[in-house]
Amino acid sequence: MLQAMTPLRRLLGFLAFAVIPAVPVMPAGAVLLAQSAAPDAVAGDTVPGESGVFIIRHAGDTVATERFSRTATTLHGTLAIRNAKGTLQAYEAVVAPDASVPLIEVTVRETQDSGRTNGRILQRARVIFKEDSAAVDDIGTHGMQTRIFGTERGAVPYLNLSFALLEQAVRRSRATAPVATQVPFFNLGGGQTVDATVSKLGTDSVSMAIGSVEFHLRVDAAGRVLGGTIPAQQLVAERVRGS
Repeated sequence: MLQAMTPLRRLLGFLAFAVIPAVPVMPAGAVLLAQSAAPDAVAGDTVPGESGVFIIRHAGDTVATERFSRTATTLHGTLAIRNAKGTLQAYEAVVAPDASVPLIEVTVRETQDSGRTNGRILQRARVIFKEDSAAVDDIGTHGMQTRIFGTERGAVPYLNLSFALLEQAVRRSRATAPVATQVPFFNLGGGQTVDATVSKLGTDSVSMAIGSVEFHLRVDAAGRVLGGTIPAQQLVAERVRGS
């Protein structure tokens, strides 16, 4: 497991990078919120969008649900984590022509007990990538704090259990010439940058090793992730619907 650096852990304390197998039960309705919270495609995009839902399970039990939609220039998603507060992590990202992500905004909230309305916002953050740095704006009750972190050019931001952002890394790898065997990830839970090693596993799968965590991803010819596993942690992700 990757350990988060202390300064950004305080800043983005809810956005943990390391996968935690044991997750408490999520309140009823949190999955429904996850399936309805992703924004529609941005007006003006010239390429038809697509959408999908990932169900992430540990030892057969659902631990998270991620609904996402993407266009040529945007990626939106809501990740519902099965924990005591039914945490929802909604993100909105700008996607560049080279499949890099120059900007991402994340809002973390907890659901109401009834599951009918959004709960209180726990945290809001915006990360702007430029060259080899990342500016993190943390927006809270005391105003906005900005910190600058070193990173690598073209780094892809990552949220714990987000397979849509893993898909973005696959797309980023394929968008480079020649096809990249390493893609840098910017850890939203810690501020460090870690290179992911990308390797083919047959004709329709890739392996992505991020530190000591290895993902096996099923992909199609367009780079869409159709499902995947984290073998060492008994986690399985399935793309259950979408275009």
